Amino acid sequence: MSNNRRTFIKNNLLLGLSAPLLTRVAIPGAAAASGQGSPYTLADLNRLRDQYRTALFDQFLPNMDSYVVDHEYGGFLLQVDCATGELLGTDKRSWFDGRGLWVYAYLYNNFEKNPKYLEIAGKTKDLLLSLRPEGDAFWVKTYSREGKPLDGPGDIYGNLFVAEGLAEYAIAAGEPQYRELAKQLIFSCVDRYDRPDYSYVVGSAGLPPIEAPRILGHWMIFLSLSTQMLKHGADADLEELANRSVNAIMDHHINREHGLTNEVINHDLSTPVNGYDQFSVIGHGFETLMFVMREAERRKDDALFERASAAFKRHVEIAEDRVYGGYFHTVKNVAAYTWILDKQLWTSMEVLNGTLMLVERSGDPWAWETYMRTLNYVEEKIIQDGYKFWPSYADRKAAVLRTKSMENYHEPRQLMFGLQSLERMIQKQDTQGGTA
Repeated sequence: MSNNRRTFIKNNLLLGLSAPLLTRVAIPGAAAASGQGSPYTLADLNRLRDQYRTALFDQFLPNMDSYVVDHEYGGFLLQVDCATGELLGTDKRSWFDGRGLWVYAYLYNNFEKNPKYLEIAGKTKDLLLSLRPEGDAFWVKTYSREGKPLDGPGDIYGNLFVAEGLAEYAIAAGEPQYRELAKQLIFSCVDRYDRPDYSYVVGSAGLPPIEAPRILGHWMIFLSLSTQMLKHGADADLEELANRSVNAIMDHHINREHGLTNEVINHDLSTPVNGYDQFSVIGHGFETLMFVMREAERRKDDALFERASAAFKRHVEIAEDRVYGGYFHTVKNVAAYTWILDKQLWTSMEVLNGTLMLVERSGDPWAWETYMRTLNYVEEKIIQDGYKFWPSYADRKAAVLRTKSMENYHEPRQLMFGLQSLERMIQKQDTQGGTA
């Protein structure tokens, strides 16, 4: 962070004003950590709430509108320079158009019935459905700005993110047929996943493929979609999928020897012995466990929540880079303790989501301290003066940032989830007539 920006933030805090983006807030001291009082104050919550609003509504969304949203054809032009907003290419991807559809539908459903949000979501929906594959094929991976396919089918995630966007859009538009279409897409993916000839390779593992593997990231999205859709309506099929996903995650993907999630296991849910037992996309681990906590809250299952939160904390503590800050996303071999050392912004976003959930639930001092330390890392290392968007990738020290594309999902999702959580916490304190 530049000296000018530090001075600006310091002055704003002294004046009681909201600083740009996310301002550093002091991490609680020993008294809070030892249980003597709350780890935060109502003033902390109000300040963070205001800063989240600024980051989302005054910065991220206006920049999306100016540089990324394709108002003519629908979808999102993500090949922009994060610093300047300069357009570097016009190819689009089903992954990110599905995710972007979800973001704008979620904004409409949860923050403001702004017709612009619904229009952006609707045009993106139309673009995606113009590319809908036949049968159970996967959506085309990339396509031109106008919607001309540029390659063959993508992978299971493309279909699932399209389903996520359609399910949220169904609520925004009041058109339940899109919820049904989302459900069809999800269970078509489940059917493909269950076949003995299903193929998926996690390239970062550097290991030979497993026949019809079970993938942690797949269960993660199955569970996330099930939880989201069940909040808006009962469905026996989605309940069964949520149960199946939780069982696979908690009872089979968490390695019994080292306690970390294995990204890849055998089709019968047994643990491989060919190197995959030592391989963990640990960022997926704590993101997935955050989704298990959300599902436990939906079910009001305290035992599941406690089990998932304990595993979440372990994953976050192990993944944190205590030398340079931030979080590693992959450990290639747990026994040899070999890591992929670059940094990806989504890992910090998911730590913020999970820790703030714990803070809201119980005022957990560990969660608050970790949340603030992570927030401070993002503020110091990732957010750059004058940049239009937060860079998504960096080297270990975050000295070199990759700025040639932006990310339209994890950042706004964290800002929206965080803002909702902070507002609920503030409302609770106001209702109780006290301070945190």
